[in-house]
Amino acid sequence: MWQNTFKRSRIFRRYKEWTATICFSLAALIIALICAMGYLAYSGALNYTRKLYAETGHDLVERHIDYLDGFLAEYFDDLRRFSQMPELKNGNPQEAVEFLANAAPKKRRTLEVPAFASSDGHAIYADGREADISREFFFTHAMRDDGEFVAELYDVDLDDNDEFVIAKGVRADGESVGVVFYSMRFSSLVSPVSGMSIGDVFSGFVITSQGEFIVPLKTDSILNTDDDSFGRGNSDAMQNLVSRIAENPRGYAVLRSRFFPDEFVEWAEIKGTDWIIAISAPFSKIDLEVHDFKMRVILVCGILVVATIIASMLIFISIMRRHFSHRLTLQQTKDIDELTGLWTEAYFEELAVKIFNENPKSNYLILGVDIRGFRIMQQTEGIHAANEHLIKLSRRLDEIAREKKGIAARGHIDHFYLMYPISDKETALRELDSFLYNGNFLAGRLGELVPTKAGIVFTGKDYERDSIQNLIGKTSYAKHMSQDNLLRNYSVYDSNMETRILYEKRMERFIPIAFAHNEFYVLYQPKINLNDGKIVGAEALVRWKSAELGNVTPDNFIPLFERNGYINRLDFYVYKKVFEFMETQILKKEKKLVPISVNMSRFHLNDEKFVLKFTNLFREYSIPPQMVEVEILERSLGVADDRAREVAEKLHEIGFRVAIDDFGTGESSLSLISKVPADILKLDRKFMLGVQAASSSSDDELKVVRQIVEMARQLGKETICEGVETEQQVNFLRSINCDYVQGFFYSKPLSEKDFIEYLENHL
Repeated sequence: MWQNTFKRSRIFRRYKEWTATICFSLAALIIALICAMGYLAYSGALNYTRKLYAETGHDLVERHIDYLDGFLAEYFDDLRRFSQMPELKNGNPQEAVEFLANAAPKKRRTLEVPAFASSDGHAIYADGREADISREFFFTHAMRDDGEFVAELYDVDLDDNDEFVIAKGVRADGESVGVVFYSMRFSSLVSPVSGMSIGDVFSGFVITSQGEFIVPLKTDSILNTDDDSFGRGNSDAMQNLVSRIAENPRGYAVLRSRFFPDEFVEWAEIKGTDWIIAISAPFSKIDLEVHDFKMRVILVCGILVVATIIASMLIFISIMRRHFSHRLTLQQTKDIDELTGLWTEAYFEELAVKIFNENPKSNYLILGVDIRGFRIMQQTEGIHAANEHLIKLSRRLDEIAREKKGIAARGHIDHFYLMYPISDKETALRELDSFLYNGNFLAGRLGELVPTKAGIVFTGKDYERDSIQNLIGKTSYAKHMSQDNLLRNYSVYDSNMETRILYEKRMERFIPIAFAHNEFYVLYQPKINLNDGKIVGAEALVRWKSAELGNVTPDNFIPLFERNGYINRLDFYVYKKVFEFMETQILKKEKKLVPISVNMSRFHLNDEKFVLKFTNLFREYSIPPQMVEVEILERSLGVADDRAREVAEKLHEIGFRVAIDDFGTGESSLSLISKVPADILKLDRKFMLGVQAASSSSDDELKVVRQIVEMARQLGKETICEGVETEQQVNFLRSINCDYVQGFFYSKPLSEKDFIEYLENHL
């Protein structure tokens, strides 16, 4: 009853009016935007095409002027040489021509004929012709000035016998005694100019500095509007061009006319002459290249305009039919994450159980995913920026869930879950790889990149069944296994992971005992100068010999220490041992020492007081700061580039050297060179795996090594390569001028005693 009363009221009528106004106003705005975008697209394409043709014209002129300059330079050089010969300085044409007939290069005889004219204008050519040239402009000019130049054409018929002249005055005892010159076939000039013409768009031509055509245009032009192709053309346009040439011997201009289309002209002065070689291209012919694009733009814009009108009508009708907005119930709101719009973890579990019960014969993939370095991201970029990353990731997961007919949810902070049906495990993993970017980032459809680590578990008819809570827990197990692998950001759960977790829990029980009993010790691996094979430094490496576990490899205990927080204590334990060793060597003045590098865990970037703690420990010892080098793992940077730069700058201020360790393993290696002020780039050992005695030069990874070493050298940084174990690897690195190496080829990691002995023998 009340609904009918409302629909008959004035408020409802005004509501319909406002709705119509808003809908059609928005439609009009969208149509205007479509038209504006279409116009901008067409204008952009037109400008781009004109610019492209202008660049092509510039290249043509540059290429042909270089050819003509080189071509004429040979003759100028000949004339300079001839004018200094005694055979010409006596002014006798007959003797001069006999000399020229033998001295002029025979390979060019088809293009030119050398000649000599005495001071009275009597000229004899090498082909036997004689002529009186006393009234020719080039003769009087050359007698007055011994500089070489190109004279006027003999005639304007342009048949096969047309010629032009390159001349130089001959002086003896300070006076002009004659003129030596080449009579050139006009075809030697016309041929390269003709090569500048491309279809009916580009046309090459040559004019004098006064605007007279030497080689005419072959197409209609502002510059050439008369039937007589040797006429002066449109005088206004030609004078405009001549004045521009006078201001700039090499350049371009757009000529305009009321009667002809605008025309692009590019020109360059031919050295040693008053001639200009140029190329012309009417815009009307260039613009035809974008005609089809213009028609497509009009068609697309028309379709979008019609679609906008139809859509606005449908929206208006829909709004009027449903004038009360749809709202989620309180129960629905409770099950949705407020920030991302995904399901909550609790409701995800309910839905998963329901799906399992309704489809017991299906198989499923469950993905647990976190944002890599999220806490650092919150601290360095702020809460708002970190939330934007959460939203980007949630959008992509929601897209995948919709596409695969699955469900997605957000758990605690940056934990997300995804579940969808699969046909088989192998196909599912291939599809999952397609959702990733370079194996390291989960990407949105708009190119939004979020660094992630993920764990996967399979369940269903063909796989182990378990409760949804345990399945989610297993994705967490797998996720822990992937967090140290930046080359692949996910791991698949298997039974071996539980075995490893049990082993790590056993290791954790003995960590306090290891610190109490000094079971950790330091080895030193020498760094070698490739130029002379001598030691230039060493890297401090930590090892653990447990009374209960035996020798525990760094690959096993370092990731565990990073996860449980013991890495901070371990690193400073190593720093203290290294500083004690170095001070002992310094106090023994007869002992020698080289700089020693220590590793900085990626988790120290999250500690704003790390540099202060490191410096306070260092200052307890009498060690020059330049003898200490701090290695920052490249893979630890990523979202913490700014923090890494700040740490590196503070270390530099104190005097320490900084290296980027394992360089080349991350996604942004090249950008790090400019972001983090490092002294040394330490190339990861993986690059050495591709070195083979016969094929090292063709290996893609080795090409990358060359580029990194070359770029580092240009930026004033040193390079060192790890994992060098063979002579082939040494030879390759020496060939690309890598500075230093370390590896078993020279030495394994050494105890303090063995390292001191190595120093004495190799320093």
